[in-house]
Amino acid sequence: MIVIDNKISIAQTVLVGNPETFDNRPVPVWDAARVSFLSDLSKELIAQKDTKNLPDVMSFAYWIRKGNLTALEEQTTYQDCTRVGLGLVFHICPSNVPVNFAFSMAFGLLSGNSCVLRLPSAETPTTTLIVEVVKKLLQNSNHKAMNEALLLLRYDHNDEVNAFWLSQADGRIIWGGNQTVQHMRSFKVPPRSREIAFPDRYSLCALHSDAILNLDDKGLDAFCNQLHNDIYLMDQAACSSPQLLVWTGDSNRIKMAQDRLWPTFIECTKKRYDITPIQVMDKFVDACDAASTNKNITSIKTDDPILYRYELNSLDQHQDESRGYSGTIHEISLTSLNELAIIVNETFQTLTYFGYSKDELMSFINNNRLRGIDRIVPVGQALDMDITWDGYDMISSLSRIVDIR
Repeated sequence: MIVIDNKISIAQTVLVGNPETFDNRPVPVWDAARVSFLSDLSKELIAQKDTKNLPDVMSFAYWIRKGNLTALEEQTTYQDCTRVGLGLVFHICPSNVPVNFAFSMAFGLLSGNSCVLRLPSAETPTTTLIVEVVKKLLQNSNHKAMNEALLLLRYDHNDEVNAFWLSQADGRIIWGGNQTVQHMRSFKVPPRSREIAFPDRYSLCALHSDAILNLDDKGLDAFCNQLHNDIYLMDQAACSSPQLLVWTGDSNRIKMAQDRLWPTFIECTKKRYDITPIQVMDKFVDACDAASTNKNITSIKTDDPILYRYELNSLDQHQDESRGYSGTIHEISLTSLNELAIIVNETFQTLTYFGYSKDELMSFINNNRLRGIDRIVPVGQALDMDITWDGYDMISSLSRIVDIR
């Protein structure tokens, strides 16, 4: 049990759970009660009328379906050993992608831990809906045990509260920028406490020109919808949203593919995305600034304010510092993916692709001995969360093996 000082209790707002009965003892990974709770949470979220207007909530709800969780458990490679949680896992949750607190919670629970989550101060429809449904579900007698394993909190920037929970944490998940990660590392933690940190990351997309040109009209429309999801669903605020778009192939074929793709993509996006006046102004100002300061930009193309394309003549060693939002991409043509190797550092996270074989992608990673790129997924899956994220197996990282012989 955790004894919480009155000063800490006053400083934090409890959204879900009871600090007085919170229990930091672990359970086995993939505990049946945890899977049942998440499965029922999935059903409740899908049943909410507001969920259909919140694609991130719907995505989370489908991910925690009983069938998907069962499939994920069957894929794990540690079923024949005794694996239990660490105990208490403390989560600093992100504000740029509101739904990620829910995935973080699921990771902690499925790995057998009791979880304390500090939610962002700003409320969002996504956060509000999930918190309300979790709170309602915990009132069900079937999930009584979960009341002792879950605390959802809000509090202002308060290092005393941070220090308290980190001093109790057998594990910690830190979502945030590099400064947030470094700040949280300044607090004392138990000697065996484990950390999973999700700092600033950078992502890109690679397209082979022949693959685009080989699509029929129906296939091109479907592809444009997938690319739209990667770029616009989170307004490129997610670390896994592409910032750089790389074309490979013959230069003439690349030009033909661009001329075919972008008009169709813009029309597709205009049907699904409403750009605000302030976004239009911000993108224009950013484009003016980039044109005057980035020597690698040869032209900026914007047939519609919904999409800005910064055409590059070369890649910079600090390419990961060049970012855009709400439909702003940096675009370059290369003869081979191998030309990317010189800029890939540990900041690079997700590579989405279209038109490459798995063998080609494996060779690109292995032959160039890259220090970055932790995920390689088809276009349309940039935002798809999974048990493996940022190079971590979340269940393994948040649990321990009890060696019984």
